Amino acid sequence: MLHAVPSPPLEVPQAPARIVTGLYLRCLREANGVLLKEVAAAARVSTSAVSRWERAESPIPRDALRTLLQRYGVARKQTEFLVRHMPLQSYGRGQCAPQGLASRAPHDHWADVADDEAAARYIAVMRQASKVVQFCEGVPAGLRTPAYQNLMLNPDVCVVPDEPVLGMPSWVHQVPWAAKQQRTVLLDERLLTNGGSQAAAVAAQLRHLASLVSAEDPRGGDLVVRILPLSRLLFVHTVGSVTEVTLHGHRMVVSIGLFPTYETGSRVAQVVSAGLREAVEAAWSREETYEGLVRAAEAMERRAAS
Repeated sequence: MLHAVPSPPLEVPQAPARIVTGLYLRCLREANGVLLKEVAAAARVSTSAVSRWERAESPIPRDALRTLLQRYGVARKQTEFLVRHMPLQSYGRGQCAPQGLASRAPHDHWADVADDEAAARYIAVMRQASKVVQFCEGVPAGLRTPAYQNLMLNPDVCVVPDEPVLGMPSWVHQVPWAAKQQRTVLLDERLLTNGGSQAAAVAAQLRHLASLVSAEDPRGGDLVVRILPLSRLLFVHTVGSVTEVTLHGHRMVVSIGLFPTYETGSRVAQVVSAGLREAVEAAWSREETYEGLVRAAEAMERRAAS
């Protein structure tokens, strides 16, 4: 059973910068071994207030954000970047009419261009989300063999790593995958034939994916892997790899290119969510996906041996 992308919520969405920064604060606190009461004392608020900031259930004042980031040893340049992009405490999306062709209100869209810290925040979002539905042109983080991982994270081709690598901020290496994360991965059908000079590594990766599909609970499990065919062109085929995550009850559309971007509430987010729902419905069945992966692995192995 695939985990369908839910319809857009009726409530006013939170700004993505608040959602991602809230998670960032929690990850920093836990990585530094700081108790919630210590953070609350530094910010001169209650522990429940800090908890709400970390879960983006209430806006964090910019002065408090600066205080906490300094408490965790975040560099001044990084701190000021986040403070500058944080909506004012009094800001609410409902106060602003959507603008432009994309029907975006201010703060619906956030481009996190803060280099390694941005990549680390993206990794934390993907790992800590309670629900993930993603269309991928390559095999995503968490599902790779070591050899395929080396191919994907090759610095010559990988601009923004989606797994912790040497040189990234230390805190991200401590971020675990969420327990019982519901994850649906839709793989582009072209993955079955793209091997090139790395056919042996790709063949092993395809067999690993087939084993994951075989191990799925047919009654509905935490991980679902499916192939999205090219028999008809879908919206997601035109936009490339894209994901919708649910984090602390907030839904965001997430993409990564030269830097991570996040979107909530806008017409863009609604269209992408609808595109992912369409893709889930169009994906191959479990049996078709398993058989397709095995056939592709066999063909790739023959190519590698020739």
